[in-house]
Amino acid sequence: MDLCKRYRCILFDMDGTLVDSYEGIFHAYRWTMEQMGRAFEGDPFVRRAIGAPLIWVFENLCGMDFPSAEQAAAQFRAYYAREGKHQVKVYDGMEETLCRLKAAGCFLGTATLKREHFAKEILKEQGLLAYFDAVCGMDAEDRLTKADLIRRCMQAAKAGKEETILVGDSIFDAAGAAEAGVAFLAVTYGFGFHGQENPREHGAAMIAETAGEIGDLLCTVGKETKR
Repeated sequence: MDLCKRYRCILFDMDGTLVDSYEGIFHAYRWTMEQMGRAFEGDPFVRRAIGAPLIWVFENLCGMDFPSAEQAAAQFRAYYAREGKHQVKVYDGMEETLCRLKAAGCFLGTATLKREHFAKEILKEQGLLAYFDAVCGMDAEDRLTKADLIRRCMQAAKAGKEETILVGDSIFDAAGAAEAGVAFLAVTYGFGFHGQENPREHGAAMIAETAGEIGDLLCTVGKETKR
């Protein structure tokens, strides 16, 4: 039997961590740039943008003013509602890991910059929603940060900072965990840390190269704890 080692509140980023959503995000950005009359730089742009807040992307990577960034974010979400949310797949080994963590008595939450209803729809469609005790996503005004979402999950779990860890794939996840004062487990199979950044340099306490390794890092076999 597995037991949780230290963290009873385990939170997951979504894009690049729970699911490979690259296809839907790529096409959503392409559609958005076409609607905004902007050139689309393809994969290099998407790799820089993925995992970041939408408004931040359009302001900082595209040089838009705030009203234009809001319009672009609306275009992105319109496409995502129609097509993008269906263009995802669960990473190999992820469902088994979630099942293992749940059986070990962990509180599982999702802290994602996706709109909350998108996140729930995707998790349900992919057969993962039942594993999660809380799904916390972006509000309608795009005001919440990753740290805000982490804190919402912690409140739902009634968990302290020392009991909580965020699992994520990017420097944005690492920064959110640091701001919220919780530990960070970096995954390198997703988007942000895939051969580009050293997770340790961004405060990662643990690193998993596969979805299955997440369970190995966060759980211990019950009989081993008796030795």
